[in-house]
Amino acid sequence: MNVRQSTGASKVRAAAILALIALAAPGLSAAAAGPTLRVEVDARELPRRLIHTTVRLARGPGPFDFWYPRWIPGTHGPSGPLDTIGGLRVHARDGSPIPWRRDEVDLYRHRCEVPAGAGEVEIRLDTICNVAAEEASGHLSFGNAMVGIINWPTCLVYPDGPAAADIKVELSLRLPPKWKYATALRGGTEKDGLITFDPVSLEVLGDSPLIAGELLKTYDLSTGAYPRARFHVASESPTAVALPPDVLDLYGRMVREAGALFKNCHYDRFDFLVTCSDDLGNLGLEHLASSINGVGERDLIDARRRKGWIANLIPHEYVHSWCGKYRRPLGQCTPDFHTPMRTSLLWVYEGLTQYLGDVIMVRSGLATAKEYRETLTDRIGSLMLQAGRKWRPLEDTAIASSILRGGSPNWTDLRRSQDYYYEGALIWMEADAIIRAKTEGRRSLDDFARAFLGRKGAPGQQADPYERAEVVSLLKQAADHDWDAFLAGRVEKPLDALPLELVTRLGYRLQYSPTPHATEDGGRSRGRHGASAEHSLGLSFTPDGRVSNIVPGMPGDRAGLAPGMKMIGVNDRVFSPQRLEDALADSVALRKIDLLILEGDRFRTLSIAYDGGPKYLELVRDEGKPDVLEQIMRPIAR
Repeated sequence: MNVRQSTGASKVRAAAILALIALAAPGLSAAAAGPTLRVEVDARELPRRLIHTTVRLARGPGPFDFWYPRWIPGTHGPSGPLDTIGGLRVHARDGSPIPWRRDEVDLYRHRCEVPAGAGEVEIRLDTICNVAAEEASGHLSFGNAMVGIINWPTCLVYPDGPAAADIKVELSLRLPPKWKYATALRGGTEKDGLITFDPVSLEVLGDSPLIAGELLKTYDLSTGAYPRARFHVASESPTAVALPPDVLDLYGRMVREAGALFKNCHYDRFDFLVTCSDDLGNLGLEHLASSINGVGERDLIDARRRKGWIANLIPHEYVHSWCGKYRRPLGQCTPDFHTPMRTSLLWVYEGLTQYLGDVIMVRSGLATAKEYRETLTDRIGSLMLQAGRKWRPLEDTAIASSILRGGSPNWTDLRRSQDYYYEGALIWMEADAIIRAKTEGRRSLDDFARAFLGRKGAPGQQADPYERAEVVSLLKQAADHDWDAFLAGRVEKPLDALPLELVTRLGYRLQYSPTPHATEDGGRSRGRHGASAEHSLGLSFTPDGRVSNIVPGMPGDRAGLAPGMKMIGVNDRVFSPQRLEDALADSVALRKIDLLILEGDRFRTLSIAYDGGPKYLELVRDEGKPDVLEQIMRPIAR
């Protein structure tokens, strides 16, 4: 159900309007009204995965409720890590303890009674940081002996009542000795090891993460006519932070391509915060004036590794400055960090960002057109196999986003995943192709993006809300087409199969090849580090031979295989990806593939009836049609 159709839409709209009134001033200025929180974050034990926070605010006697953040923007769900709280104590100004009690229904809410004469409330919070590489996520805090990430919502609490934009925060920070830091926060004066930042609203603080470490290097990117952009890199390795000029040039071109696309920037300085660490893992999260990005130690300096997801990460989170931060669905414009969000328009928020991030990635040279075509083929091929499409429309993957991230690894094609990213991107690519065809190349989705996301606003202004009707109206201005019906058909209804008209509109066709293409999508494809036979047997395997995915209705499914089964042998040989490939080739003559399976402590054999040989999807040019994909990916910045 669309936000515009929701019975609670009027309440959401009212809350958003109140929040926007508070947001009229630039986002990096202090809040004009409301309480002031004095927050001191002691991160000197971050290498030991501990952060200690003291929050102080003036408070008269009586009932006092305070919250730990629950809905952290950008995570699309109630993701506040309550399980990381290692200590929570409340005191009066004189140090006497104030008992508190957790709400029995909403575990993020805490209640206490402030006694007469207390003067102020002091809340001490101990945060246990996650094991980064195992639980990497862009909204959490991590650290090791050399580098760390601090996301303020993981290590603070705030009073019930005022909007986040109306709560003023005076923040100070302590870091381990010799550590440097980078953040979009301003000020940063240091005295006796205490770093003090300029006051900001709670909303802006939550939107301004920090990276730090002994080895942190900052580069100014060449942004041309657009506002200043800084590229900060932290790592355990001196080599990893020494970015060569050609890499910095690519990211400078990325900024210029984004500027040429949107025309207006809604920040006066952008800070790319990047950790290059095999220990901290892969992660990313969007913010208005910065982005948090985590990649492997050598992923930026080694061109062979700077592919696929790695190449797309930084452009994707950067595009979110426009799509998701400055422009945001009305249902996600909540006044605080605990009010639930309505996420039905994530196919715009994330799908459009995914598409435009891909476009900027190629236009800036972070990926070649050939690499992108192969990534696009992988995505189409994976989405084609989603049997869950028959019962769950794309919109429901957005509404149910918070329960589709992670969860059971079994039978994912039956339940679907967060398909609003990649399938959403295909919808926007098809819209681009339709606009170009309808206007004979005079207009494109660039024009829509400029009108939708590039409208003028004050630097730092967040959350200019939209609803579905505005999206349809602006598409109509770009090209005369029944966009309402187009979007309804792609988004709101279950479908028997992935719509593939896009491929023809781009000037291509799909076919199967007996050999895979050379590049992969940076580790996000199933089977990348194991073996994949999804378009032949409907199976993929982990590196140790366990079944990781089964496509419903295909030979592996019909043979009765189950997720987690371990393959020991294939056609009387020890199982390996290459021997599976050999067995697929032999299937044309043998008309079957024999597997030796280990289940618990028992062996058994299983035969799959199959004679089709290896099958890998290919995207092939239709020379009778214009190459619209090439037109889309052509650079536009001077």
